[in-house]
Amino acid sequence: MIEGLWIVQYEGTAGGDGGVIVLVNGQVLGGDNAFVYTGTYQSDAKTLAARVLVRNFNPAVGNVIGVKGDFELTVLGTVQGGVIKGSASLVNQEGPGIVVKLTKVADLTA
Repeated sequence: MIEGLWIVQYEGTAGGDGGVIVLVNGQVLGGDNAFVYTGTYQSDAKTLAARVLVRNFNPAVGNVIGVKGDFELTVLGTVQGGVIKGSASLVNQEGPGIVVKLTKVADLTA
């Protein structure tokens, strides 16, 4: 159910944006127009917990949290069919969190 290609949308104090992620075998892989996302996740039928490193490859583009450079997030969400709604917060840093929504667009096939 969780493994697949997902659209991720997020809102923070510095605006909103989105990207794509792939959840596969406990790994998070994805990105957007300025950031690459890599990390790990755990899930059951009702929840998703992830830790994601967000690396900035285009410093001219800011992020919705308003921090400079690379950062790490803890993500917690509730699974509702093909949608996961939740929040993310900075790991070991002061700062605001963000609201996240993931929408599944494709299953993975072998």
